[in-house]
Amino acid sequence: MTQRKPKKDRETNAAILRAAMLRRLPRQLRATSEVAIPAVPGLLDHYVQMFGTLFATVGRPFSAEELAHMRGLLATKLAEAYAISPFSKVVVKYQTDPLPQTSLTYWVSIAESSIAGEYATWVNARTPPLFGSRPDAKVMELASSLGPPEEVPVIDIGAGTGRNTIPLAQAGFPTDAVELAPSLAAILREELAQHELTKTQVFEGNILDPNLALPSEHYRLVVLAEVVASHFRDVAEIRALFQAAQKLLKPGGLLAFSAFLSSDGYKADAAARELSQVLWCCLFTRRELAEAALELPFERVSDESVAEYERARVPDADWPPTGWFSEWAGGQDLFDLPEGKPPLELRWLVYRRT
Repeated sequence: MTQRKPKKDRETNAAILRAAMLRRLPRQLRATSEVAIPAVPGLLDHYVQMFGTLFATVGRPFSAEELAHMRGLLATKLAEAYAISPFSKVVVKYQTDPLPQTSLTYWVSIAESSIAGEYATWVNARTPPLFGSRPDAKVMELASSLGPPEEVPVIDIGAGTGRNTIPLAQAGFPTDAVELAPSLAAILREELAQHELTKTQVFEGNILDPNLALPSEHYRLVVLAEVVASHFRDVAEIRALFQAAQKLLKPGGLLAFSAFLSSDGYKADAAARELSQVLWCCLFTRRELAEAALELPFERVSDESVAEYERARVPDADWPPTGWFSEWAGGQDLFDLPEGKPPLELRWLVYRRT
């Protein structure tokens, strides 16, 4: 006589059964995508966690060993991309592998970009005026403080489309311009021609390039409005700017630039420094500016809030100069905090060549 095997209890608990079904779901999931992340090496841990969560969401959880491997790849590519430009991206493409596999394949690469490339995109995608329609009050007042316009040569570095260059030249100041981005330099030349400002020269290139041919000890005022703030990456570049200004300025002339300075008591980590460059609000400290000018013939004349200074001198109808200016100048592009809370601010810095 055959002995019957005892019946096994069948699972009927709905929660357990649902979980069991979901464990089979990855066999039927298909995913392919591309994610471009900013080149911020200081956010490596965040990125690894992000991709780990993303891959688990499509039914492909990574083991600790697999995540460690991805971490190594990302670390290398982030460092390479950041060295090229803060506007470069690290691109992660991934796709689920075909059945019967329940794995995932991914590739990591770099999408290079540059300041010139970013501005070319602005020109093609944004409605002008790109940087506002009014000159900086600080710039016009500094130029006027130096004497009769015809005796005050000015050079506007990072001139963009001429927001400061054209009003300076129209006011009678002998004005030249330097612009790195070809797309902006082309617009500037068109604007100068339309205003019949034929004496203004446009030098296309980087002010930090020692081969850029500019007049020596010719200018009374060197201006960089929103240039150091947006594009200078380290103290060495600011020191190179002081050295370039020393060559350009007559003794007693002024160097004026706007820069983001951190609040006393705040010490930025690597991630904040790197992301500030990605977001066009490059972060520095007053101590770093002092180091940059060390043993060079410059003395600081003033240190003022750009937003407060300009707001006090602009009609209500014309403020803010652009839709993005207020949050950007207040540090809110880097820190998603209420107005007045971010530990950095855009400041006007003015130095005299002694």
